[in-house]
Amino acid sequence: MVVFCDECSVLVDATYIDSYQVPHEVGATTRFTFLRCPRCESPFLIQQYEDFDDWTEPERLYPTEHSRLGSALPKPIQSALEEAARCLRVRSYTATAIMCRKTLEGICTHHAIGDGNLASRLKQLKERGIIDSRLHEWADELRLSGNEAAHDVGVEVSPADAAEMLDFTNALVEYTFTFRERFEVFKKRRASRGSAA
Repeated sequence: MVVFCDECSVLVDATYIDSYQVPHEVGATTRFTFLRCPRCESPFLIQQYEDFDDWTEPERLYPTEHSRLGSALPKPIQSALEEAARCLRVRSYTATAIMCRKTLEGICTHHAIGDGNLASRLKQLKERGIIDSRLHEWADELRLSGNEAAHDVGVEVSPADAAEMLDFTNALVEYTFTFRERFEVFKKRRASRGSAA
């Protein structure tokens, strides 16, 4: 399995040590895999969820993933994301879905979009160019899943769905607060070099 080693600062094809699976009452299974860096011997703990006959993308539990969002992320949104991740770790999948939805609310609030329900606020994010059509589609699916989790007592959020909802929420946040701003800085830097040439 290929993982990023913080000690070596490169992707490595980690050496398999052992793994075990934990079945859950709802029928899904979680797999934990222990790996070792072939270069520096650093350990890794990976988690995956069973999704029908396949497994979700590996999530590195140890060492913890370093956030690439840094100081650009507003505190309320960071808190909501961290709580969503904590909910996933303790297998509170419905709570994970609800916290992902709350994060979407936070993105809208940060961009001063306060009128209407969440669906219309997400549409305004797209209309203002803060997110594109694909990210709007992701956000709207997260909104619907969060609504079902919050309001329909019969809905059970699966481990795989909760993990992917968190992944999509992280991607939305990372795009909105990191890559958009970094790209604008990149364009300005290129423009200033062009005018100096």
